[in-house]
Amino acid sequence: MNIERQIYKFGTTFVSIIGAKAIAAKDTGAVIDDLRRISNKVSVQAIDANIIYGIEHLLEILKITLQSERRRIMVAKNPETDLLLRLSYTNQISFALKYGGMKNNANCCFVIFSKDKDELLKVSDYINRFFKADNSVLKPNSEKKMRISSKIDLKSSPLLFDDDFTFMRFILERSCLITR
Repeated sequence: MNIERQIYKFGTTFVSIIGAKAIAAKDTGAVIDDLRRISNKVSVQAIDANIIYGIEHLLEILKITLQSERRRIMVAKNPETDLLLRLSYTNQISFALKYGGMKNNANCCFVIFSKDKDELLKVSDYINRFFKADNSVLKPNSEKKMRISSKIDLKSSPLLFDDDFTFMRFILERSCLITR
């Protein structure tokens, strides 16, 4: 299923987010490496779709990462890893990969960003051609809310946040608090 292409722009950086139905890949690292080899001008990260509480959640955390990169205060050496760490609410790469990294036979989200729009589109087109693109896997739901709440030790019921917007603002703040 080829989805309508949505390109976002933050300052001079173009961004594409592509949700994908369960991807069979025993070596998920190789999938990401292959995508990164398509263009050395494009940053690519593959994330477990179950930790993304909607496209807006992901975009807001990417804004934090890009701002941190600009200010030279990232929690990781590269923006792809910084993004994964912030989405995983940790500063430990091994924990972030275990919790939020792309997994075999699980829904996934590809985050692609670059200052070169044509190169970004080249990688985006490749993903749309070879994976079952479907952004519905990124929509917020109660299961994701429970998973994220458990990860950040939200002791009171996550249903305490009666609306998605308030919950999302809370978890965005938690992402901002990740430091080295």
